[in-house]
Amino acid sequence: MTSTAAPDAVPATDPADHWWEELPAGQGRLRGRAHLHSDAPTLSLDGTWDFRYGTRADGIDLGESAPIEVPGMWQLQGYGAPQYTNVVYPIPRDDPYVPDENPTGHYSRTVTVPAQWNASLADGARIVLRFQGVDSAAKVWIDGIEIGVTTGSRLTQEFDVTDALGSEGEHLLDVRVVQWSVNTYVEDQDMWWASGIFRSVDLLLRPAGGIHDLEHVADFDPATGAGTLRVTAYDQEGTEVEATVEVPDLGISATTGTEIDAGQVRPWSAEDPHLYDATVSTGAETVRLRLGFRRVEVDGEIFRVNGERIVFRGVNRHEADPVVGRTQHLANQDLDVALMKQHNLNAVRTSHYPPHQRFLEVCDEAGLYVICEGDFETHGFHADSTWGEDPTGAAERPADNPMYEELLVERTERFVLRDRNHASIVMWSIGNEAATGTVTDAMIAAVREVDPTRPVIYEQDYRCDHSDVFSLMYSSIDESTQIGRRELSDEYRTKLVHMLRHQGVDAPDDGFGTAEDPAPALSKPFLWIEYAHAMGNGAGSLKEYMELTHEYPALHGGFIWEWIDHGLETTDTEGNRIYGYGGDFGERLHDSNFVADGLVLPDRTPSPALLDAKHHYSPVGLEVTPGSVRIHNRYAFSDLTHLRAEVSLDSQHTWQELQLPTLAAGESTDVALPAGDGTVTTVRLLTRDPAGPVPADHVVVAADHVDAEKRRASVPELEGAVTPERSEDGSWQLGPARFDDLGRLVSIGDLEVEQSYADLYRAPVDNERARTRYPLEARWKRIGLDGARRRTVGVAADGDQLVVRTRLGLDGSKLGADVVERWRGTGQQVEAEVTITPVDFWPKDLPLPRIGWTLSLPGGLDQVEYEGYGPHETYPDTGGGTTFATWESSLQDLQVPYVFPQENGNRAGVVRAVLRGGATGGLELQAPDGLGLAVRPWSTTELDQKLHDGALRADGRTWVTLSAALHGVGSAACGPLPLDQYVLSAHEETFTFRLRPLDS
Repeated sequence: MTSTAAPDAVPATDPADHWWEELPAGQGRLRGRAHLHSDAPTLSLDGTWDFRYGTRADGIDLGESAPIEVPGMWQLQGYGAPQYTNVVYPIPRDDPYVPDENPTGHYSRTVTVPAQWNASLADGARIVLRFQGVDSAAKVWIDGIEIGVTTGSRLTQEFDVTDALGSEGEHLLDVRVVQWSVNTYVEDQDMWWASGIFRSVDLLLRPAGGIHDLEHVADFDPATGAGTLRVTAYDQEGTEVEATVEVPDLGISATTGTEIDAGQVRPWSAEDPHLYDATVSTGAETVRLRLGFRRVEVDGEIFRVNGERIVFRGVNRHEADPVVGRTQHLANQDLDVALMKQHNLNAVRTSHYPPHQRFLEVCDEAGLYVICEGDFETHGFHADSTWGEDPTGAAERPADNPMYEELLVERTERFVLRDRNHASIVMWSIGNEAATGTVTDAMIAAVREVDPTRPVIYEQDYRCDHSDVFSLMYSSIDESTQIGRRELSDEYRTKLVHMLRHQGVDAPDDGFGTAEDPAPALSKPFLWIEYAHAMGNGAGSLKEYMELTHEYPALHGGFIWEWIDHGLETTDTEGNRIYGYGGDFGERLHDSNFVADGLVLPDRTPSPALLDAKHHYSPVGLEVTPGSVRIHNRYAFSDLTHLRAEVSLDSQHTWQELQLPTLAAGESTDVALPAGDGTVTTVRLLTRDPAGPVPADHVVVAADHVDAEKRRASVPELEGAVTPERSEDGSWQLGPARFDDLGRLVSIGDLEVEQSYADLYRAPVDNERARTRYPLEARWKRIGLDGARRRTVGVAADGDQLVVRTRLGLDGSKLGADVVERWRGTGQQVEAEVTITPVDFWPKDLPLPRIGWTLSLPGGLDQVEYEGYGPHETYPDTGGGTTFATWESSLQDLQVPYVFPQENGNRAGVVRAVLRGGATGGLELQAPDGLGLAVRPWSTTELDQKLHDGALRADGRTWVTLSAALHGVGSAACGPLPLDQYVLSAHEETFTFRLRPLDS
């Protein structure tokens, strides 16, 4: 429906009424209740509203009326600007007060109650006005009469407006939304600060004798296979009402309020998300339910669903869209779940608020375990602190401040009431990064009062005194191993006590217990509530994390941070279309691109990190060895009959069916493979039939075995070597290659080589920048690694070799490396053996970015075929799921358009590559021992200097980097450093490559 009037006036307000700062917040609202699918009439108020914008919450300076879309965020519709901060509040921390300058949007539209509702109203029906999401607080009027005030931006708010809309005709609905309110202090959730009516608005006709609220418990007994069902219906006053429950597929027709024996049922799980359609009816209303019978329980240190231990292969999900921001296209809900299921994710945490209702429905239908989280975070109370030293933040935190208790307990009850009918929700979380205290204790108690059937998790309850599940953020592999073993070192206990003190807890030195008397946490299941920070090119070591869950039963997996980059479509000062991040909208205070840390890019294109996660999250593990594959069924419930297997014995040129055994959940077996030459053997598992959003013939997992010695032996030796020839100008000719007098390769056949040099540098990744735990970028640039200078030591022929000796030096330093190039050639190609030796006094704690070679070739070489690991990028601690084969790609598709440009696109173990394009001929590269290969239309310097992917400019060249060694990418933007085995220490490296020009 669209507004038909632009009012000239807005409701009068009392200047002394600072409703946006009042505690407890919210006025006139109905108690929270379930979001139900009912046959009672609903009128959508979404569409075009009239809008006035100002900077004062009292509305004194509201501007002229203009149209605006609801749902939507006004900052993305031309009013004000979005702002991103991770921890700090964008306003002074002066709770519960906010600044006088308070961006305010006044929404207006006309509403006419449908004539067909009149009969129901005469019989006692009520009209409810429902807001599904308003940021951050709003006051509501109808015909100038105040209705109430919202609180809880991501929570449904309902008002009984029967009296206001009872008379016939057109009514005026006014909603004044403020950006800053007391809610701001408990909604500091690491996302864009943006405002407005961002979820749908509805009018609901609530019939007399109807079902205002409903809860159900569909339990499953794994010992007997039987289900029980209990449904309770309530009226608007919270009194139970009698209704009829019908579940046709189970032959159930019973009365609410009693336990119903459902007999043998097919249980719900993420592996088999079976739902039963049900109805609950009174004479006045019918509500549709989708029932999933399942039991969730904590059994000592084991978390079980339907009696089986569950490993959460999960991700944290914010709601984000590059065009409409936190406003969600309905299609995004289904798309996100489809991508998660197609990439082997089985769990999601709704960080850090209840999501759009449709998302939970899709999780029920497709099968994802959900930790549903409350709309609560107060991270900014610790913004000015170092651990344990904040003089005010810890003491004033809302978690322990009685002033906030009523507000936060009510918010907690409201979100649990809304969502408790979803089978997919297996845990409740009261919130995120908000410390602990008497208020959070009361919130956890409120969850248990409303829903005693699910465990409660709260990461900040480090000792797990109140939570049912122990969880931490970004614990390292070593720390996680200690937790898995239930044996903590003194050093780690001290760190955990330090974390308690940071919250303001007066923790003694043994506050996390002792080896003889451990804290309650060490007797409960453990989850990484956040780990593996997927910012830019990362996160590293998913393999090692998931291996721990196979070794230690108490470790139940976790949730990668996070699902999507929050980049917003915009234009930079040069007119480039970019995905904007913090600072791109004129903000003074911001946290830059820390908002771009997802497994999918802003447009929901899977990043390589999602493909990496897909492999390590696979419910079936494959270990390929010569002549055999070991198969591990890591499903909790399923055998492998829904999958089929294929094997390739020739680098994936051909495939043949492989008999896949019926393997029960949790079992492993070895399967013999057909005979082949054994050089490259690849096995993959595919789906037989469609399953929800996962299509038939979808590759679930692939793995291979490559015999490096056989592969190397298949490369012919260089035969027919020619002797280097020196020209009068000092340049050299060696087969098809020409070198200048300083020994620099300047052409190969007809291809000009503008630059060719040994290289120790790559562009930094987000995990290495200044804000991280591992600010390597600054250290690398401080010693000049990004601008190393070459000095020729000597160029001379040695038999059939051209030997070029150079020194790589760094400005202002004795640091550097000696380089020896030994070139040999035939009439068709040249081969370089390169030895790079860093100085022996290189700092032990300073890794090298890479060791390799860089070539600059003519532009136009935009088609690449390579034999190596693909199809996606690989770094030492990433690249899960890549397999050895011959891959083809355009130059554009080899690039990963990370929001903030950085090192990307490396393909590992490449033994051969062919670059072609246009009329420029081409080049074949060979690396008999396998090298990393990246091919780009821009230089490392361009990647290093530009701030947005949309600003990168091709320079007319084709840049090729060959890497003998690379430093791992890790997770240090927020998580751990690269593991020791992925750290590139300064050492001598020798590698070989060949170049052969190709005719056009």
